[in-house]
Amino acid sequence: MTFNYKKHKIPHKPGVYLYKNKASQVIYVGKAKDLHKRIAQYFKADLDYKTKLLVAKIADVEFITTTNEVEALLLEQNLIHQYDPKYNISLRGDIRYAYIKITDEKFPRLITARKITKDGRYYGPYTDAAARRLILNTLRNIFKLRNCNKMPKKVCLQYHIDKCSGPCEDLITEERYIANVKNAERLLKGKTKQIIKDLNQRMQKSSANQQYELAKIYRDQKKAIQLIEEKQKIDVPKKYDQDVINWLVLNSQIYFQIFNIDQGVITSRHKFNFKYYPGIVEDFIKHYYSINFIPRELVLPEKLSEQNLIQSYLQKTKNQKFGFKILPKVDITVPLKGDKYKLLQLVKNNLETNLGLEPGLVGLKEILNLEKIPKIIEFFDASTLQGKYNAGAMIQMDNGRFNKNQYRKFKIKWLQAQDDVAMIYEIVLRRYYRLKKENKKMPNLIVIDGGRGQLNSAIKALQELKLDIAICSLAKREEEIYLPNKNQPLNLDNKLFSMKILTRGRDEVHRFVIKYHRELRKLK
Repeated sequence: MTFNYKKHKIPHKPGVYLYKNKASQVIYVGKAKDLHKRIAQYFKADLDYKTKLLVAKIADVEFITTTNEVEALLLEQNLIHQYDPKYNISLRGDIRYAYIKITDEKFPRLITARKITKDGRYYGPYTDAAARRLILNTLRNIFKLRNCNKMPKKVCLQYHIDKCSGPCEDLITEERYIANVKNAERLLKGKTKQIIKDLNQRMQKSSANQQYELAKIYRDQKKAIQLIEEKQKIDVPKKYDQDVINWLVLNSQIYFQIFNIDQGVITSRHKFNFKYYPGIVEDFIKHYYSINFIPRELVLPEKLSEQNLIQSYLQKTKNQKFGFKILPKVDITVPLKGDKYKLLQLVKNNLETNLGLEPGLVGLKEILNLEKIPKIIEFFDASTLQGKYNAGAMIQMDNGRFNKNQYRKFKIKWLQAQDDVAMIYEIVLRRYYRLKKENKKMPNLIVIDGGRGQLNSAIKALQELKLDIAICSLAKREEEIYLPNKNQPLNLDNKLFSMKILTRGRDEVHRFVIKYHRELRKLK
């Protein structure tokens, strides 16, 4: 029996709704600008597969109203973490970033933290665990900071092996200890010049007061910091950090890849995949950044349906994590060209490679508006010498690689004249008449070397054979792509992997047909 949501007095207000099953377990948490309208949408006939599964399990609904959508979004993510509902996406496999935390104690410690709370100061995130441990141990050793959970009454082994300054027995003044903590903090911020200046002053003052042992400690700290500055590149918070996110939908699955970038340097990447459903991109971004570091900028391939709302959510989430207002704001950028656009292409190319696809094939599907990724592409070209030695050729690409077993030569039979358009018609007709007769697999895409005339000629051949195969042509001079039923050709950036696939195939079929044309001339 289908759950009757109408018996609940659901208001026309923003808020969060919780669907429960027969066992009163929360199975889905969602947010809405209008709770009544949003919940009603789940019980309409036209639903995707994932939503139908969810609706079949609903036995009860609970809702919480909020004053606005951003509040609803924040509450939604908190409830998702609290209940871990079955039908919300889960990022349990993701590695959370870790931070170095300076504790809020009389004699502060440097420790690893995975959650940001208000009882300390945080530096990071550190995407490399080994680098984080190295930094942590180095700072403790240089500045002799304690690492005990609770201050003991007497010094421990750490003091005796010269890794702690012994604040528990007042072997260091609180003032000196805090000065060391501040210098450790400066080092985490990358402000080594300030530390060295401070240590130089302390060293000179200690020497003047004939405190030579103390002066030696400051000198050793200075040397250690200079060594770190030369040999270690510390992964610290940068003035400008970005996450570049791209995704790919393939066989009812969506694949995400995130590149974390600090001042132009890629520091790490993360991959996820889920069953696709409408709205999963927004769900993924909300959930991912509810548990991971939120950068200064998100670079995306397309505008989100709730972009302003999600941008506000990210800003508020970041403010809450750090406990103060953070400027500048979190930006979501959708570039159409330039360096950021190239970064998006880089991420997508990595995605395609990880899935065993040749970089550019998915882009080709989108650019040409194809139904499928064109794993099998066949290229055609013709060659003549003033109407003599007329020849045609076809080469095949299989997942971006030349498949020489499927190369074909065509000696033109139906005319002895200089007519590239007619020759294209003949070789396309002959190729696919044979494949159709032998019931063999057709390509996903046909590419003709030429302009509008050659393309129309090939389309005519396919129509006579009653074949529906995606087709385009590529003109040599301007590298223009002609498409059926499109008046204006496409002009793509030659550096794009999608364009490189087309030009590589076109150049290869041209090489192959010229070679065959020369062979025919030699025979005469």
